[in-house]
Amino acid sequence: MMIAMQPEVLSGLIGFGGALVGGAASFGGVWLTLSHQRKLAREARLAEIGQEAADKALNELITLGEFLESVKGQVAAMHTDESAEYLDTVFGHMERVQRAVARIPDRELRTRVRDLLTVMRKFRAAGVRHFFAVSWLAELAEELTELLSAYIRTDPLPPLSERTGSKQQRAIQHELAQRRRFELLQGPDPANVDPREEDATDSEDPAS
Repeated sequence: MMIAMQPEVLSGLIGFGGALVGGAASFGGVWLTLSHQRKLAREARLAEIGQEAADKALNELITLGEFLESVKGQVAAMHTDESAEYLDTVFGHMERVQRAVARIPDRELRTRVRDLLTVMRKFRAAGVRHFFAVSWLAELAEELTELLSAYIRTDPLPPLSERTGSKQQRAIQHELAQRRRFELLQGPDPANVDPREEDATDSEDPAS
């Protein structure tokens, strides 16, 4: 048996239901707004961290460029296989650049900086004297300076220069040549010698 509902009760229930729906919608709107604000705040914080880190790295590179210019004449006649004190200062700046850039949220920038620092460490590919090594280091520091400056300005990152691309290839060729030279000095690797070849050599008649 159906019970007739009073109009006042029905109206109240409808109003209560509407209030629940409205409250849920209002809560959902507030949650979305707060979530969006948190996302914006996080992005702003990451951008701030990135700018501070890029500024620090850029200052290190500018100081490094000035230092390299000051020592160019002092080490000009030294061979690159000689230990040079100025390299301690150079590598100190490079290490601080790498640590600073590690905090930058832009993955592409971090990768490119890491690759350029790797090429800088291959300075012996520049030539037999430190005069060429200093030029190699200074030019790559300049490339890194342009890269970080573009990031700080929020400009698109510039493409790799032809000059730096050439250095990368020279570094690869130099490393291969060094490896071949080392292998020649060491002789054949015993692990790569077939024992059957050794037996055949031992059993050969010296008089034959």
